[in-house]
Amino acid sequence: MRVIKIYAGTVTFNGVVLFVTSVTPVKTQKTIKQQIGKSIAEIRILGLNTQQWELNVSGMVVGTTSDDLDSNRENIELLDAATPYAWVDGLHNGTYILQPGTLKFDDAGEKAHSYYTYQFNIVQQ
Repeated sequence: MRVIKIYAGTVTFNGVVLFVTSVTPVKTQKTIKQQIGKSIAEIRILGLNTQQWELNVSGMVVGTTSDDLDSNRENIELLDAATPYAWVDGLHNGTYILQPGTLKFDDAGEKAHSYYTYQFNIVQQ
């Protein structure tokens, strides 16, 4: 009998609740990560026989007020610190690092004061 894993109803990254619209997982060869300032150097080791997940995450930032919307966006922006954090989605749970330079917000005018869309990549530690 095969157990099928599914995504959790609530996705969190460092305790920040995310409204995720899609996750694209890719399994790659495991790397050694070294933090250099606000950057991450990934070192590939020949012969290392383990793998890691890399997730491309897309979602929405919402809020009940304009201040709440801005606060929720700032909580996501603070995750871009090249620091390992807990990712919980019910399927790829683990410790991940937001890859510096990959956090993007779509600030199109028609979304002003209502919601933001975002995208980022995280890599398993």
